[in-house]
Amino acid sequence: MDINDYVFINKKVLKFVGLYPTSVVRYIICCMCMIAIVIPQGMQIYENWQDMSIVLETSSVLFTILLALLKSLVWISNRKKMDPFIEYMLTDYWNVMTYISNKHAHVYEIYVKKGRLFTKGYLILICNSLMFFFSLPIIDIIIAENKDIIGLNSTKHFPFLALYPDSYYNFPMYEIVYLSQMVATSLCGLVILGTDTLIATALFHTCGHFKVLQKKIKNINTNFDIKHAYIAENMLKIKFHIIDIIKHHYKVLWFCDYMETVFSPMLFLQTVASSLIICLVGFQIATADITSNMLSKSVKYFSYLIMALFQLLLFCIPGDDLIYESSMIYKTMYTIAWYKLPILLKTEIHLLILRSQKPSKITAGKIYVMHLENFNGVLSTAVSYFMLLRSFGSDETTVTL
Repeated sequence: MDINDYVFINKKVLKFVGLYPTSVVRYIICCMCMIAIVIPQGMQIYENWQDMSIVLETSSVLFTILLALLKSLVWISNRKKMDPFIEYMLTDYWNVMTYISNKHAHVYEIYVKKGRLFTKGYLILICNSLMFFFSLPIIDIIIAENKDIIGLNSTKHFPFLALYPDSYYNFPMYEIVYLSQMVATSLCGLVILGTDTLIATALFHTCGHFKVLQKKIKNINTNFDIKHAYIAENMLKIKFHIIDIIKHHYKVLWFCDYMETVFSPMLFLQTVASSLIICLVGFQIATADITSNMLSKSVKYFSYLIMALFQLLLFCIPGDDLIYESSMIYKTMYTIAWYKLPILLKTEIHLLILRSQKPSKITAGKIYVMHLENFNGVLSTAVSYFMLLRSFGSDETTVTL
């Protein structure tokens, strides 16, 4: 097993945006490109503050870009811890499996493949969403040209809602701004892809380690003669095997604590932002029937919503698996005949049982535990925000009438 076969996309994306290995110059260039669209969108909200539909549509995209900027800023500011963490994950942490536990590689590979699959799936969803945003304005222009619509500039619009001078809708500024939006949002997608999938990959790899530890514990019964454990030779073999399990367990627990330290702030930002993003994007889909370009707006925002939901699941699914697999260490201990072991061996077993009683987990800012229940909680919050917006919009319409 070669680590590069499973984290190739993660490494390439992180390197491109300057997050790993850390390249401050690359990172600043990416941020400047993203800020180039953040400023016009902020101006759009400021100039049209009284128009709720424009504010909400602009904010639905702006929040995602700001989230990417903030998460990458946390990453860069914490790079003295982040770089050694990734280096350890791709070398020593991987080598624990490939060298010490090579016979359990097939068990570990199940979760490693999950990490690669989620990375590819997320990449496809991001590309799919961006493709709709990039292509639909061009399609509208082509349709307008074929129908010989007077005032072609009135049909021109950019992929993402933002405020620009009227002169920017003419050649060549229109093409330049259009390209700048494509570059900015593509870099935003790469930053999100790189940071989010690395977290998910680290979680899946850790789940694989816990799964292998369960196999090692079960092997105490299958590979050793428990009935003759008091024989010096058998006792020595069992003792070495148990010590190997304890050392492996300690490395995995240390890695979990390190993940909590470096990822918790970014997950907190994600949890807070996800409910707002899902609410705003869902609101754009729900209100598409009372606006122009109903079909194009529904299609692009539906793809955006799928991506936003998967972004949250990217942390909740492996977080849920982490809790389950780590708790199974404690339960697996009772599947072996540990009570038949000599007292000298029981000491190590008792230490392992005591430590495994507390499942490992990853949290968002040490407040929210990342698992599927938290996913339901974020969705419930998003629905509450959505209903509030709908009621506010209904009241505004009634007053206008």
